Amino acid sequence: MTAADRPRRREAELEHAENSLRTEWRFWQAQAANGSLEKHTTQIDSVVGLLGAGLHEVRRDRTADPYERVLDLHHVWDFFRVKLALRYVEPIRPFLDAADELAWATYRPAVLAAGRIGVTLREPPLVFLDRGAVPFAATRGSSYRDLLPRDVRTRAGACAAAGLPFPVIGVPWYLSSHLPGVLLVAHEVGHHIEDDCELTDELAARLAAAGLPGDRLAVWTPWLGEVFADLVASVACGSAYVAVLVDSLAAGSADGAGTERYPPPRVRARLSLAAVRLADLPDDDALRADGDRLGEAGEADAEAATVAEALLSRPYEGLGGSTLSDVLRHTDTARAHAGTAGLLAGLGSDLSDVRAVLPAAALAFLDDPAMYDRLAVGRRAIHEVLELRPKGPRRLALGDDSARAERDAAAARTLLGMLADGSAGGRALRGG
Repeated sequence: MTAADRPRRREAELEHAENSLRTEWRFWQAQAANGSLEKHTTQIDSVVGLLGAGLHEVRRDRTADPYERVLDLHHVWDFFRVKLALRYVEPIRPFLDAADELAWATYRPAVLAAGRIGVTLREPPLVFLDRGAVPFAATRGSSYRDLLPRDVRTRAGACAAAGLPFPVIGVPWYLSSHLPGVLLVAHEVGHHIEDDCELTDELAARLAAAGLPGDRLAVWTPWLGEVFADLVASVACGSAYVAVLVDSLAAGSADGAGTERYPPPRVRARLSLAAVRLADLPDDDALRADGDRLGEAGEADAEAATVAEALLSRPYEGLGGSTLSDVLRHTDTARAHAGTAGLLAGLGSDLSDVRAVLPAAALAFLDDPAMYDRLAVGRRAIHEVLELRPKGPRRLALGDDSARAERDAAAARTLLGMLADGSAGGRALRGG
């Protein structure tokens, strides 16, 4: 062993580092193929395609240390690795599986209605546990560099972290043992529906046509994204979402970072209850009074129902000419209260969709927390949800193999373009 041999050793070490990525990617793809992670097949394939394009370029681009670039790709891959590996931790997996199912059940009908399926939007959102205090959404194509435990060191790493290959939803760790909070996932899915179905311009036009007095449009415009997300969750999960939201708002700070993007808490409650009524779902007078205790009365209180109706009353071009209620409302959601009675009697909910079973469990907790725990309602509700889950991967239409190959090639070209110009930009995260 001599110093003269060091370059050869360094070259072999680099090959080992590259091969460790390829070997691990093959492992995760096999886990998807053999059924263990079949629900995450398209997500695994998409991230392997993206990072694999970066790895392919390590030897071609001589402007940076290839070893440093491989280390950065390992670091970026770890963002995804941890989220997949948690699906093998048995105390956590059932919650994540149920949360993924709620996200899919809310997201899928909207994207199918939009007609923008196939290669373009083939991966569903992925739910993961995060150290933050509130849920958040990171959209398809957005930068997730700030979500990494440490920053990347090379331009290749920054570029790899500049575009999420599929949407993700982060939820606080404690929710893995508090199932009612999973309904907040439906709010985050609302952000993904707005982005992936390209509804932002339609939403702005509807708000502008709502007939708000004077300068009130300028007040509501910064809130629009969060308003829409609340409407999505309210239509998908009914008054149970509103009840969970009200409890969450009552426990949280009213002046934290990012609160300027949200209406006041009592306005959010009024908006959400208006959406429940407009979707012909059971209302709750006591919940309305509880929501009004979240803050002082203001001008937006009386405008909440007007805004909700403006955003919900007419079909969306971005949803294929359907209304939000037509797309998101499941018939069993209206029966969630009946399902609650069954769960608190030690029986099943007798409901047929995750958008009804999980709201029924949340209402059981809100009605009787002690009985909820004594009868293990959360665990039983998750079991029901997973029993209802169909076999096979979650996917929209994939198109033929040539279309899929072109999509992966396009991702590679995008990555190479960013490597050439050093760009590492991306859209911001969407909070709570």
